Amino acid sequence: MLSFSTVAQEKQEPTNRILFIFDASYSMTGRWQSGRKIDIAKNLLSNMVDSLKNIQNLELGLRVYGHKSNYPPQDCDDTHLEVNFLRADIAVDIIKKKLSVIKSRGTTPIARSLEEGAKDFQAAGDGRNIVILITDGKEECGIDPCEVSRFYQKEGIILKPFIIGVGLDKSWKETFNCVGRFFDASKEEEFSNILNIVISHVIDNTTIQVNLLDKDKNPTETNINMTFYDDFTGVSKYNYVHTMNHYGHPDTMIVDPVLSYTVVAHTIPPVSIENITVTAGKHTTIPLETPQGKLEIKMNSKIEYQC
Repeated sequence: MLSFSTVAQEKQEPTNRILFIFDASYSMTGRWQSGRKIDIAKNLLSNMVDSLKNIQNLELGLRVYGHKSNYPPQDCDDTHLEVNFLRADIAVDIIKKKLSVIKSRGTTPIARSLEEGAKDFQAAGDGRNIVILITDGKEECGIDPCEVSRFYQKEGIILKPFIIGVGLDKSWKETFNCVGRFFDASKEEEFSNILNIVISHVIDNTTIQVNLLDKDKNPTETNINMTFYDDFTGVSKYNYVHTMNHYGHPDTMIVDPVLSYTVVAHTIPPVSIENITVTAGKHTTIPLETPQGKLEIKMNSKIEYQC
């Protein structure tokens, strides 16, 4: 009974899920650095999933587009969940085997792949859902991937996607800024480094504190309600009352590093700061100028005004 009670009281951490969406469209047969884009990307992704094999509370999946139907003609339904979510230690070898036989053939249905990927997560159940899109091209099927991404983020189904551009045309890069957090791998060695940065957002604890500054710019103010909003969707992610410990240090919060934030201190008037981006695995301090005072009201009136 004691053992059961202890387990029941433990906080259940959400399952971390990563869905890799891999571009196998015909353009991936193009040359990039030491070989074809498709071969280099498959090799680097295989090495990366290897490093995730022993991470606890992590599930991996693989969705691929552009690999079933030849182009032309254009097949905008050519996006398939090739490996459904499995525990990382089981999924790694299956993903590597699947990657080894994929061939570049078709078109680039990015928006449709994001939409179907969100459904993959829904079918898998509750969790912290992260999309990593690896592509060398832009949307070719007339659907806006920005609208699809924004919708499923607002619904709370996915977090802000990561997009890794593989030898991407420079004129296309800006089209991904509204989809998620874009990384440009213009060289092979950058691809591996970027994947490491992205994965750190999944597995590393990231902390933040807010220093509420008085009129002398000292962090002495406290007891203020604060809200952290997702910068992209405007959805409230965290809400708490700012307090300090007996050493005079403000609260330390664990936050999701995948998102960027707008932080609002609900003073009168409210004070806010936008576009707060945190570094995965690091501690971030945010200063907010919120000098507080007291208002004394004296009245000489027969009417009892409320104030």
